[in-house]
Amino acid sequence: MFETLDKMVLASMGAVSMSKEKAEKIFDEYVKRGEAEKGAKSGFVKDMMDMAHKNRENLEKIVADQVNATVKKLDLATKDDIKKLEKKIDQLKK
Repeated sequence: MFETLDKMVLASMGAVSMSKEKAEKIFDEYVKRGEAEKGAKSGFVKDMMDMAHKNRENLEKIVADQVNATVKKLDLATKDDIKKLEKKIDQLKK
């Protein structure tokens, strides 16, 4: 039951911005509605934080992949390209 609720909450709140305090508030709301027992709070919060961390990592990877793809499309010189040119210039100077 919590697994489904966790996913819904993370989807609606944005897992990337999940904080321990937010997770605790969510759990407290579950307790008020009778959907959770107070003793399960630490496990719930840990699970929420783990899921938020995983989602943050996934988002970072997606963004990094998209940035890399965009840079490749722009056909910009890379650090390696510049180093090769510097070597050639140094050789030509000699």
